[in-house]
Amino acid sequence: MHSNAAEIFSKTRIFAGAPVDVSVAIGKRARYISLDPNDVLFNEGDQADGFYAVEIGGLKATRLSTDGMEQLIALFSEGDIIGEMAIFDEFPRSATITALKPTRVIFCSREAFFDYADQNPVIYRHMLSVMAGRLRATNESLAARDFLALPGQLAQAMLRLADGLGREMITGSIRIEYKLTQSELGAMIGASRENVSRVLNQWKRAAIVSRVDGYYHINQREKLLEIAKT
Repeated sequence: MHSNAAEIFSKTRIFAGAPVDVSVAIGKRARYISLDPNDVLFNEGDQADGFYAVEIGGLKATRLSTDGMEQLIALFSEGDIIGEMAIFDEFPRSATITALKPTRVIFCSREAFFDYADQNPVIYRHMLSVMAGRLRATNESLAARDFLALPGQLAQAMLRLADGLGREMITGSIRIEYKLTQSELGAMIGASRENVSRVLNQWKRAAIVSRVDGYYHINQREKLLEIAKT
């Protein structure tokens, strides 16, 4: 169990690049949690007490808007880390995390992390580097919203979804294994549903993407990669 947990932690964006013994130590202090579809891992506003690594399955992060509507914030799949900011702050959870399909995550409490880190302070230097990278990525994402055209932003979002929740079909297309709405796609990039719909309809006519039984399919990934740069 622990060696498997160590391997999973070692592949996450937080512990990738850290000494191997770090992932082993964290894995020994962690526990598994299994979720069925629609099970809630934690709710927005809950007290944060640790972080999770996704072993198998998929989850979504949502928030309630000011008008009470659910907004999709992010999707998580195998190898992703959830709630890592809880390591260093005691703020409540900023989103609700819900399983999209049968899922298993590995939980490490804040206390367990510090139990190891206080005895091995080199991990703090590694975590500082990770957090700096997260801040840089956030800044780049905000800059993209200012300077990247809507089709480019939407293409980037679709590609991220395909990387995390995509499944290659026998036709060669990539199906995003979550029934996204246009409103959810708009919420992910800060755009209106109407504008997202306009771009998606253009892509459908060009056969870049399609929608089958409620699932989006990426038919021309290379074309989306081109659009994502403009």
